[in-house]
Parts: sequence; C-alpha cells; structure tokens
Amino acid sequence: VVGMAGMLDLGYVGFYAVGAYTVAVLSSKHGNWPWLLSMPVAILVSMLSGVLLGAPTLRLRGDYLAIVTLGFGEIIRLLAQRFDWLGAEPGIPNIPPPLKHGLFGIKFDPLHSTSYYWLGLTIAIVVYFFLKRLEGSRVGRAWTAIREDEDAAELMGVPTFQFKLWAFAIGAGVGGLAGTLYATKT
Repeated sequence: VVGMAGMLDLGYVGFYAVGAYTVAVLSSKHGNWPWLLSMPVAILVSMLSGVLLGAPTLRLRGDYLAIVTLGFGEIIRLLAQRFDWLGAEPGIPNIPPPLKHGLFGIKFDPLHSTSYYWLGLTIAIVVYFFLKRLEGSRVGRAWTAIREDEDAAELMGVPTFQFKLWAFAIGAGVGGLAGTLYATKT
C-alpha cells in the first residue's frame, strides 16, 4: 500500500486485528475450526474489510487518507474491547496451534517456540515472492504509475481507483495473515 501504490495507511494494525480476531472466533470461541481452515477465511475477511474501508475513502489523498485509516484502526480496537463475543478486555483464550499434533517432528507449544519462528519465516518468504511477482506484473506497473503521479496515470488510461482498491485489499490480506499467526502464537 505504501511502497508500491504510494498511499499512506496508518491503520494497518486494524487489518492485523481483523485477521487475529477472525481466527480466534472461528477456532476457539464460536467454532472448532482448525487453524489451516480458519486462516484463509481470516485473510478473506481482512481483504473484505480493506475493500469496505477503501471504497469510500480512496478518493482522498495524502494526509486525509492517513487520518481515515488511523481512525479505522482505532475503531477496530474499541470494538474489540467493547463486545463480549470478541473477548472484550481480556481477549479470546484457548486459540489452538496451527497443528494440534506434530508433523515431521514440528510441535507448536510453549516449549517449542522455534516452530513458530519457522512458520513465520516460511509465511514471510511466500508473501515476499508473491509480492515480488506482483510488482513485476501489469498491476505492479500500474501501482508505480499511481505512486509517481496519479493524475498522469489516470490520463494514460490506468483505472486508478480500481488499482488502489486492489492495493488496499492485498495489503489488508497480508495484515490479516500476520494477525492469524499472532493470534495462534499468543
């Protein structure tokens, strides 16, 4: 969002929280979904929240967009503290680990914290290669044009609103993915 499309998003932690709370609710609070099934749902919910926030606000530029996204992050925090079905102040306990039973000697429990390191490193590498491939594509070139001069990109035929919305949704999805890892770790 910031690096490729040039939009300042200060409420990124809101998408992180949406992903974390979605995994927590699906896997422990209201359902018994495994982490591997609730993770894609959390990413999609985070992307949807990015689209819902971005659709009315992406016509703003610069500091105004940053203020709106900062407000979104604060609203998510207040909602999470307010509602009991989201755990209220203490949060949601008993979120299961990514794998309940070990796989190839990898166990996710407090005594084996290096497993979370390897999972986080693997996720970071996959996201890096996904975004690197995206940067070299038509979408990445459109984001670069928008970052450099949005008006000139619009005049050259780039549908700037559509590509900015894609950037917001993909950024929200990556934030939601990080939130899923955080929720299961803590």
